[in-house]
Amino acid sequence: MELNDMMKRGCRLLAIGLLMLAGGTAVADPSVCVDCHEGEVAEWSRSQHAVAMAEASPEVVAGDFSGARYQDSELAVQFLEKDGQFVIHTREGDEKRQWTVRYTFGVYPLQQYLIDIGDGRLQAFNIAWDTRSKSDGGQRWFRLDEPGQNRPGDAMHWTGIYQNWNNQCADCHSTGLERHYDPVEDRYHTEWQHVAVSCTACHDAALDHASAQRSGDALAADVQLAAVGAWLVSEGKQPPRLKGAKPGSKQVATCGQCHSLRTSLTDTAGGQVHDQFSLSRLDQPLYYSDGRVREEVFVLGSFEQSKMFQAGVVCSDCHNPHTGKLKIEGNGVCAQCHNAGDYDTPDHHHHPRNSEGAQCVSCHMPEATFMRIDERREHSFMVPRPDVSKASGSPDVCLACHTDQDRAWSIETVGSWYPDLYQPDTWHHVQQRNLSEVLAYLADEGEPAIRRATLLEQHGDALVARHMSVVGRLAQSDHAVIRESAYRVLRHGETGRVRNLAEHGLADESLAVRLAAFESMVWSGSLPDSERWAGVKREYEHYVDMQSDLPAGSVLKARYLMAGDYVYKAEQQLKRALAKDRGYVPATILLTDILRSGDRNLEAVRAIDQTLEHSPDEPQLIHLRGLIRIRLRDYPAALADLERAHALAPGQWLFGYRYAVALFQLDQKDKARQVTQTLLKRYPDNAQLRALMNHL
Repeated sequence: MELNDMMKRGCRLLAIGLLMLAGGTAVADPSVCVDCHEGEVAEWSRSQHAVAMAEASPEVVAGDFSGARYQDSELAVQFLEKDGQFVIHTREGDEKRQWTVRYTFGVYPLQQYLIDIGDGRLQAFNIAWDTRSKSDGGQRWFRLDEPGQNRPGDAMHWTGIYQNWNNQCADCHSTGLERHYDPVEDRYHTEWQHVAVSCTACHDAALDHASAQRSGDALAADVQLAAVGAWLVSEGKQPPRLKGAKPGSKQVATCGQCHSLRTSLTDTAGGQVHDQFSLSRLDQPLYYSDGRVREEVFVLGSFEQSKMFQAGVVCSDCHNPHTGKLKIEGNGVCAQCHNAGDYDTPDHHHHPRNSEGAQCVSCHMPEATFMRIDERREHSFMVPRPDVSKASGSPDVCLACHTDQDRAWSIETVGSWYPDLYQPDTWHHVQQRNLSEVLAYLADEGEPAIRRATLLEQHGDALVARHMSVVGRLAQSDHAVIRESAYRVLRHGETGRVRNLAEHGLADESLAVRLAAFESMVWSGSLPDSERWAGVKREYEHYVDMQSDLPAGSVLKARYLMAGDYVYKAEQQLKRALAKDRGYVPATILLTDILRSGDRNLEAVRAIDQTLEHSPDEPQLIHLRGLIRIRLRDYPAALADLERAHALAPGQWLFGYRYAVALFQLDQKDKARQVTQTLLKRYPDNAQLRALMNHL
């Protein structure tokens, strides 16, 4: 089936009311809105939102289920249609299974298929259908992971925890979703209002609005989402200007609730980023150090770094919010604000007119490929800096086209075009600055809030130890993302120093901030008064229960249990986390804390050994095992571990310091002196290293 035909047939079904509740009960859908908003519903029905997820049927299944096969060295699959059902036969190792497809997932450039494996779990099968045309390499089954990379029982196998629809994908591919995870039974009772992304995904009060309209009353479908004001086109060095009121953050936050990598903080339908969702920070390996996207983090974290976001640009300035498509194709979408006479010219881009290099997006919105074939563009709109790309290891935008050249060529070429460009003022440079310069950046209201929040967390330990007043000021920021980070870093401080400040965060208007403040109190071993802060306590307990289906959530719950002296229950939570992901390092680290506190050091070593089987070369675990082996007086093995951890993570000065101390204590002073001298070359102002050197 051709993609356009499949989308038309699927959207026709959805638009006339085949959106269903998980339990099978029909509910109000876009057909309720169509009487008054015919144009918008028609546009939506042609969008990928309308078929983000659908019950498997001939109208929406794009893949070849006529007996088509896929096979590699690890897996053999056959796709069949039987009695109106879509069936997948698999042979993996010695195991043969038959699975029934419940839902389609996505539409272009690929479509995945969801399978119910029991306990309410829907899993995304790892063999997907390439919906692109044959001429573009599509109309084929292909594998999303590498053969042999993930086997049954592994966390990243398609039946594993990280390929689970309920916790990884569901709330962005359907509307009004509630996971209803039961942490006692370890099962889901997930429900939703609409099976795809429909009107109420963005317009929270759409159904109440429709009911009021039928009754002759007036009720808005939501707070203002549309862009307001108008952009005046740039003139020479004067940038585009917004005429009229600057729009609020509601539209970007509404789109961003799905177009972002974020953590859900509550199991209720809808929500806003920086409130019911916590946006991931700009840390490696999610991003390169220059702020470019590296892993699958989607759009919002990139866009919130941009000058456009700072100026008040919103999603609908470029995109039709109902089709999701660009309002104008090509450079025209940028020329709405940026004078084409200044920018769409060889004097600016140094390429022939209408060539690939003359397209604004080629340099300012480079593509990265995810899920093998899904090309997505950057939204930070950065000025190309080949010098910074080289330093950060990010892809050089010039070399995406000029594949016969190297980084030195692109650095020289761009430098010759713009002699004043190479200034040490980029996000990459900011992260290399000393603490006093970091303080100035944190205080600068003109810098992107997401970057300031990231920098705050990167230096959290030092800031809490030496600049608590700065953390206190940032905890009063107008930006929830900064307040959240400020309260997060309090976990690095001593209980007495952070308690009063943390309690202020418990009354914040943003859920993300309240939970960050509460969690820092948990980590510092100082739980807030359970009567005075009963509401926040319930919010946090709901959050950790909801997240405890994931290994990371189980670690959070274990910490909370330990703060209440429920050590045995915490140990069981951590073992549960490791059963779901046998290589999950944070769970093992916390588990060894429990084991060592009970003088169960041999058990702690075994726990580390088991995790290293699945996450080899993890320096933190190897270092920890070395420290435990010192307590066990297994000195040769301890030194080998400490040396290896130092070699694997030379940027962790503490690993090298402890290795040198162990060498000194075991009377290997020459080796200890050599290690310490090397460390001092990299960290010349480190007081502990200097003190150690004085002893040597």
